[in-house]
Amino acid sequence: MLLYLNTTQKEIYLWVSRMQLEDVISNYRIIDLTHVLEERTPCYLPFYHIPWMSRTKGDGYNAYVLQIAEHHATHVDAPVHVGGTRWLDDIDLDSWHGPCRVINLKNKRLAEEVFTKDIKLWEKNNGQINQDEILLLQYGWDKRWITQYDKINTPKKGEYLKDFPGLSEEAATYLAKKKIKLIGTDTPTIDSVSVFLDAQNLGNTELSHIKLLKEHNIPILEGLKNLDKLPSNGAYLFTLPLNIKHGSGSPVRAVAFIPKDKK
Repeated sequence: MLLYLNTTQKEIYLWVSRMQLEDVISNYRIIDLTHVLEERTPCYLPFYHIPWMSRTKGDGYNAYVLQIAEHHATHVDAPVHVGGTRWLDDIDLDSWHGPCRVINLKNKRLAEEVFTKDIKLWEKNNGQINQDEILLLQYGWDKRWITQYDKINTPKKGEYLKDFPGLSEEAATYLAKKKIKLIGTDTPTIDSVSVFLDAQNLGNTELSHIKLLKEHNIPILEGLKNLDKLPSNGAYLFTLPLNIKHGSGSPVRAVAFIPKDKK
């Protein structure tokens, strides 16, 4: 009889917990922060979606093969990407979700860097960044994401990969000391274009990548969109990568939950 009562109590508890969770979720709406995976996207490495079986060719199913780089489109970088010790599958699931703050940096000029003073100014107006929060950098760069060469008066595909601003090494150091759990951006990479090109041309590694990934084990999330639809404070981010054995990164489906009474 005691076992029966305990089982019943447990079932009631789980039912109540589920109802509470459903009630909480019903007060939020979901914002998609992920670019669509398709061919001819403005990325450094190609993406292919290749038919393997096709009903139009007489097969019983439609099934495709994906050829995609780990660091393509909306994706995360694991510390091992730049010589750190943690592979993708070494990172706890708790690292990929949490309360997120959005810093509006749309006033930054082409190729300009974000410095500690910029972060502190934002904190003065929006509150201190806390340990284990997720920080997202909004430059409005996703508006340059064009999947093909379009008509007159529209940005060309290459503009997304040119002149992007980024986080300076000193600002990365400041944020790392805050012990944030994850940092993201709507640009192709967290560093500025000049640092990126120096790394590519001279065989070096991007400075903010080293500071965040290698020295502090803070994963990086790149290639986001729709950050303008999130409030500065109050959103909750989920950005789950593929569970790749010894992965240096992975495409993700990043979504944010925001209260329905916010922006």
